[in-house]
Amino acid sequence: MRIFALSIAFLAANLCPVESATARNYDGPIVANGKCDKRSGVEVGDTGFSQFGCNAVVIARSDRGTVLIQFADKSGRDGRILGFAGTIEGKQGFGAERTQALEVERIYLMGGGRPISVSRGTCFLNWSAGKLTSALCDAVAEVEGQEIKAISIISIR
Repeated sequence: MRIFALSIAFLAANLCPVESATARNYDGPIVANGKCDKRSGVEVGDTGFSQFGCNAVVIARSDRGTVLIQFADKSGRDGRILGFAGTIEGKQGFGAERTQALEVERIYLMGGGRPISVSRGTCFLNWSAGKLTSALCDAVAEVEGQEIKAISIISIR
């Protein structure tokens, strides 16, 4: 799993034509470095909260128009990827509005893992002068009778 996380971060950083989190109405992949809030993590049923450490976010749009937001630890210390996929509401270009909301349809609890449909979820992408300043995603799902709550908050440097 660590190799997958590192390969995603490496590919996005090296193949992405965007040098930073700048993207006024840009639809290519965006890679941004930052720091995850300590409230980021996953809770499955009554097992307690598992904190998620990250220092990067990758935002990409699929050919179908859905958006995937992946939070990861580029150093590989955490080894996990937390992903949220859905549809942007309002203007579609990344950075087209100061705050963009995404209705989350699926979450990914690991790189290459199967998607989990959510009962509710939202992401907010905040922009200033065309630059991504923060991303917050949260979602709730149920798998085999267990409620899953996932949240990730990153402030961009």
